[in-house]
Amino acid sequence: MGPLVSAAPQPSGRETQMSRRLALRRGGTPLAVPYERKRDRIVLGQGDRRFEAEVKREGFWFMVRSGESTTRCAIARGRRQLWLSCEGRTYVFEEDHPGADAKAAGSTDELRAPMTGRVVQVAAEKGASVREGDVLVTIEAMKMEFRLTAPEDGVVSEVRCAPGARVELGDLLVVLEPRK
Repeated sequence: MGPLVSAAPQPSGRETQMSRRLALRRGGTPLAVPYERKRDRIVLGQGDRRFEAEVKREGFWFMVRSGESTTRCAIARGRRQLWLSCEGRTYVFEEDHPGADAKAAGSTDELRAPMTGRVVQVAAEKGASVREGDVLVTIEAMKMEFRLTAPEDGVVSEVRCAPGARVELGDLLVVLEPRK
């Protein structure tokens, strides 16, 4: 997942330019996103479908300004996943490997902590059916709540966290199995 780290903006003052393609998956759907970074600006997409923004790092946060709008975002990486949390909404992406389409039908999904924090709420229950986007766990970190959602439809096979528990980046919180 090396290119994802490179996609994070560097502090201003360094002449940095990159042009790459992110290969990700969200909910099983492949996403190939071309991006280019110049100093503290990033451009995602190409042609008519472009998003350009100024990105500045403020501690843990990235301030993303496009036009008159500014959004505060956090990015966390796991071994195979990238979590992007902006203004209370959390998106989970998986690195897209060649052959990922051949993923076994019986494989499981793991929901891991995108950052160190405290579990505020656990909506996931063992044996429950969930749909992509359902909130499973809510974590509080740096006075912000992050809602972790199901990356795809499935059944909760394990819940490894409880309200009030402290979690570290990468801790396993919930395991999902495909619906049968």
